[in-house]
Amino acid sequence: MASVMALLNKRQKLLKTMKICPRIIKGSPVSLARECGRPNCRCLKGKKHVSLYVSQSYKAKTKMTYIPHRYEKAVKESVESCRQLLKAIGQLSEVNLAIIRNRGKI
Repeated sequence: MASVMALLNKRQKLLKTMKICPRIIKGSPVSLARECGRPNCRCLKGKKHVSLYVSQSYKAKTKMTYIPHRYEKAVKESVESCRQLLKAIGQLSEVNLAIIRNRGKI
């Protein structure tokens, strides 16, 4: 087992990497290809319209939110920021539990 001091140092390093982005979005980016239904559109010939959505689960239901093309890059970055933050929170939790197992103060 790692020493309490080493775990406390690891915790400090994790805290420094955690950045809270004000535009954070929890969800998954999903690309959907659809046909619009216009009689002469290219989508009827196989070249479907591709749109980005963010899929979110709330109270056991999935909600899809359309993302306009001009926001796609920013939304993907915001979703990735959330994923990285959740990963860091999981690691921080593990470190704190290890400190407790070693009888250190959290």
